[in-house]
Amino acid sequence: MKKVIFTLVLFLLPSIILANEINNIDMDIYVDNNGTAHVTEKWDTNLAEGTEGYKPYYNLGESKIENFKVSLNNNPYTFDSNYNINDSFNEKKYKNGFHYVNDGIELCFGITEYGKNTYTLTYDITNFVVTTTDGYQMIYWTLIPYEFSNSIGNAYIKIHTNFDIADTTDVWGYGNYGGTAYVYDGYIEMQSDG
Repeated sequence: MKKVIFTLVLFLLPSIILANEINNIDMDIYVDNNGTAHVTEKWDTNLAEGTEGYKPYYNLGESKIENFKVSLNNNPYTFDSNYNINDSFNEKKYKNGFHYVNDGIELCFGITEYGKNTYTLTYDITNFVVTTTDGYQMIYWTLIPYEFSNSIGNAYIKIHTNFDIADTTDVWGYGNYGGTAYVYDGYIEMQSDG
């Protein structure tokens, strides 16, 4: 009986080990007085296949993504204005860039090293805050896309400014079933529930 169980474990392990995992994404978003978001994302990953990671944004409207930088375990990447998603693993090492799609942009970066790693992405989003036709200001973004390249274990998002956001500010976290979305201690905080 022990031999049978041991054999089953050997067959199961390769599929577990080869799966790409994004264990956690932490997003810190500072919104300046011009309505530009300065975003820092930390991705805690365990990757075993593929050549790149990417973060898509769709329907940007008047907004632009600028100053995109990446580091792997604090080792900086080089921005490649001609980034090619079809390049090989080695050609993408320590490189990041944009890939434009019909309705948006993908922030791409080479995996560079398989295994457990932390990737840090920083970038700015202009016109992050918009003014409605009746004179109110709002933030309305899909910060973690529904059809992400890999499932994400947990996500945490903090949005803050140079002033305290009022506790009475309405906040919703669509698609975040069981998670939280509220104003806490002067900033907006959202957490996933898996």
